[in-house]
Amino acid sequence: MKRILACTALISGLLWSGQAEAAAFPDVHPNEKAYEAVEEMALRQLISGFLDGSFRQNEPVTRAQSAIFIGRVHGIEGYKEAELPFTDVAPHQAAFPYIAYYTHNGVFEPGQRFYPDTKLTRAEMARTVVKALSLHGKPASSFSDVPDSHPDASYINALAANGLTSGVGNNKYNPDGLVTRGQMAIFMLNIDNFIGPDQDPEPEYKPIYSIDPNFAVNSTEYEIWKIVNQERAKHGAAPLKLAVDVSFVARTKSKDMHDNEYFNHTSPIFGSPYQMMNSFGLTYTWAGENIAANQWDAEHVMESWMNSPGHRSNILNPSYTEIGIGAYNRYYTQMFLTR
Repeated sequence: MKRILACTALISGLLWSGQAEAAAFPDVHPNEKAYEAVEEMALRQLISGFLDGSFRQNEPVTRAQSAIFIGRVHGIEGYKEAELPFTDVAPHQAAFPYIAYYTHNGVFEPGQRFYPDTKLTRAEMARTVVKALSLHGKPASSFSDVPDSHPDASYINALAANGLTSGVGNNKYNPDGLVTRGQMAIFMLNIDNFIGPDQDPEPEYKPIYSIDPNFAVNSTEYEIWKIVNQERAKHGAAPLKLAVDVSFVARTKSKDMHDNEYFNHTSPIFGSPYQMMNSFGLTYTWAGENIAANQWDAEHVMESWMNSPGHRSNILNPSYTEIGIGAYNRYYTQMFLTR
């Protein structure tokens, strides 16, 4: 099972109390829209109620809770032992394996914070589900409150085109509205019906790009590697092996940033660092990335990284055993991993 970049902090609030106690809740009635979905999801132990026996269908769902709900009905186990870039998600939290899985697979964008306790909007729900299931399409008639200019119009349209939502009535989707627990149960049932019993949610991954077997590191990349191990030695960390295949991918990332005029961990061509490593056939149990631009030489860029707590943490992380380094026209990438 693959793992990803580093995190700490707390997801608060009650999610589910454990196993479903029954297939019915006293506060969800047969004449209510969410009743069938709540019953079905509870019967299959994908959701349950609170300790007082209620379901509280009108309470909002958080971002962390949605990752669990979608992950459960999607049939994934998640990445239980992982690292993440988010400072507000910790490994002991229930949502962590699902957030790690979906971040690794490009559903959630890596960043400094995930905001796990933020209440989920219906637009964000559409974006998450569509990316998780790789949905496409546009319905014959779009929702009147979702113009083409809406930033999540393509996701909301794809959700409707694949039969996963019919909106809130009167040809409206209510993109800014909060997703309630009852609505989440409906989304879960619709996702379950869409996936069906035979769909594999985690297909075997095949590399898209190849690594040049004749690739060699350049003098700047070699010098950065030497300084990295000097810094690790100062702090009692074992030296990192300079991996030629990983360096090929790292230089490709640096060249990609230069050629496409961006500076970000997520490439418009290759996706997140994790997706990029996968696309080149790299396998790992831990992985991380540092990037920099406009430094003149190896010493300059290393000084910059070591003065940044997050970058310094990657460089000194004792969990890593290998490093790939890419230097191209004053764009720099370090890719760390343990295989």
